Amino acid sequence: MNYFEYFIDRIIILYSKMSIMPNSTSNESEKILESLFDPDNAEILLELKDVPKSLSFLTQKIIISKKNLDEKLSYLMEKGFVSKNEKNGDIFYYLDKEKLSKALENDDNFKNIDDGLAKLDSFLN
Repeated sequence: MNYFEYFIDRIIILYSKMSIMPNSTSNESEKILESLFDPDNAEILLELKDVPKSLSFLTQKIIISKKNLDEKLSYLMEKGFVSKNEKNGDIFYYLDKEKLSKALENDDNFKNIDDGLAKLDSFLN
C-alpha cells in the first residue's frame, strides 16, 4: 500500500468515527487528528503530499481564499505539520510527511480509530 492509499484509508476510517461520535477535543492528540482529517484540510494535505505547492495553486485548485487557507491550516502550522515560506515572490506550503506518518502510526491514535470502528459497528448492528 502506498502513502496515498494509506492516507485515504485513514481519512475514511476517521471520518466514520467523527460522524458517529461527538466532536470532543479532550486531548491534544484527538484535536490534531480532527484537524488532520477535517475534509478541507485533508484535501489540502493531499495536494501537498508529494511536493510543496504555491498559494496560488492551492487557492485555485481547492477554491479557497488565502485568508481561509491560512485559517484552515493555522493549527497544523502551529503543530509543525505544515509550514509556509516565501520563495521567488510566492508563498509555498510544505507538508512534514515524517511528522504526519508518526501521528498516524501512534498507538493511541489507532486505539481511537479502533474504538470508533467498534462504535460504528454497534450502531450498524
